[in-house]
Amino acid sequence: MRTMKNKSLLIIASFITIFCACQDDFLQMPLSNSTTADSVFSTTVKAQGAIANAYKRILSQGLPYKNDWNAMIQDNLSGALNYGFGWTLSKDIVLNGMSASGMSEDMDGFNNNFPPIRQAYQVKENIDRVKDMPDNDKAIVKAEMQALIAYRYEQMLIIWGGVPVVSKSFQANENLAVPRSPLKDVVDSVVTWCDQAASVLPSKWADNWSGRMTKAAALAIKSKVLLYAARPLFNNANPYIDFGANNNLIYLGGYDANRWDAAAKAAEAVILEAETNGGASIINTGNPLDDYGNATSKPGNPEVLLAYKFINNTLFDSGNWNNLPMNAFYNSRVWEAQGNVLTSNYLQNYYKQDGTEQVWPNTSTTLSFSDYTSKMNQMEARFKASFQPWEMDAWTNPGDVNWRNQSTFGNGPGYGVARITKFYYKAGSRAWFEFPIFRLAAAYLSAAEAFNETGQVQKALDRLNMIRRRAGLPNVTETDKDKLRTIIQREWAVEFFNENYRLHDVKHWKLANIGNGIIGGQIKSFAFNNNTTVKLTGNSNYTDKVIYQAFWSPNQFLNPFPQNEVNKGVIIQNPKY
Repeated sequence: MRTMKNKSLLIIASFITIFCACQDDFLQMPLSNSTTADSVFSTTVKAQGAIANAYKRILSQGLPYKNDWNAMIQDNLSGALNYGFGWTLSKDIVLNGMSASGMSEDMDGFNNNFPPIRQAYQVKENIDRVKDMPDNDKAIVKAEMQALIAYRYEQMLIIWGGVPVVSKSFQANENLAVPRSPLKDVVDSVVTWCDQAASVLPSKWADNWSGRMTKAAALAIKSKVLLYAARPLFNNANPYIDFGANNNLIYLGGYDANRWDAAAKAAEAVILEAETNGGASIINTGNPLDDYGNATSKPGNPEVLLAYKFINNTLFDSGNWNNLPMNAFYNSRVWEAQGNVLTSNYLQNYYKQDGTEQVWPNTSTTLSFSDYTSKMNQMEARFKASFQPWEMDAWTNPGDVNWRNQSTFGNGPGYGVARITKFYYKAGSRAWFEFPIFRLAAAYLSAAEAFNETGQVQKALDRLNMIRRRAGLPNVTETDKDKLRTIIQREWAVEFFNENYRLHDVKHWKLANIGNGIIGGQIKSFAFNNNTTVKLTGNSNYTDKVIYQAFWSPNQFLNPFPQNEVNKGVIIQNPKY
């Protein structure tokens, strides 16, 4: 709100306790026993707290902000990272599959999506009470809240399919038994909400309000939901499992090529708005390591359209987003991060810097450790911005004592392709980072994927190669639709490692080998020193090793709803759970 004269909205501030915790039912969350709408929305300053809380709670979806989750669990489940230590929350899901009575990979679980949604609705419904806020600013706040709600629904749709759609904040005396809506209704709701929000939201905010929802961010939410609506899981002649009369909850009723056209147009709208009016751009100065590092790590960089902005330098800070998820800098002191290592399954997605394929050992080949070091140095910039090999200082923070070989390893699993450094490019001793929810690069790859499916090959190549060139890779010239699809899917894997795309990308693409080395099947990683423990110095050789057999079943294309909600007789469980 450009006319506000108060201090900037601290989305990065500590958790604001204006609203009380969720009660038993997932739609029931009274404003508070000690506060009322009249008091919270009496002034702009007080209302800003409620607005900040809505941002923090909505945008935390999928992130390990509570400190009781190890790393980015979606990448543990996607086959990119191993499951961590034996006690980690991802282990049982990886080895035994999703369960209606178990934990959820979205970090919150289904029930806890609705209190944040209610928070946003409460702000939207009560902002008109604020007497010292101009009407134009109130309209923008309403649009922000509507876009935040759309974001949560877009994420839920990807994970569960059709979900209950609520259009207001429920009171305790209202009927809270809301059934699942058909998948198409959820898609249409998200699109409508995003269009409404984008028509009101500003293209840019003043610097002191940086991080709030913009027109491009709202369009990015719309683009993502339309992309997933076009992909084969939902956009298919048949549902992934026949669900009888409930098929409309898990697919869109048949294949429609127009869905790909809608996805292409939505992605192009993001690019046009972000670059023309929003001041966004794909960072490409000709230095691929620096460019990709800044695009994924530098707070407030011009490629990020929306981020989870929360500064916290406190280790083991219960209840708050902190440095534990991916920070190799603290691996020598924090056990959550140590157990997560890159798998060789996922390593195969990365190219050498010249764009050719790297040749890695298999499970029957043992090579010298000097071969490992030499091949690591040949890898593309995005690999170097995301990982730190053994016996090497991190490429991301050259000369920094915190990122030397000896500083970034504790009592880890004893194997692994490499340690994780993504999101900490030139971070030095900074422990926190801003998780990039939407980067402009996603719109380019979305457009490339959709254009390829609609037969507009040159447009697909133009969008794809924009991202490839930034990575320092040669242009792709492939025009065969099926081969180009595979290249684009690989590009998603590399460009968006650890950004909460991969797990649901491979499900919604319905990859043929999803159960054979991606989510399920043999998960492998490098072992060292004749199949024993890796060392900080003096490693002699390395090989590939099967570290466990992961589970996959077709029912896992969509997640189960919690059994206790299904038992209430309102929510219909997804098939085969």
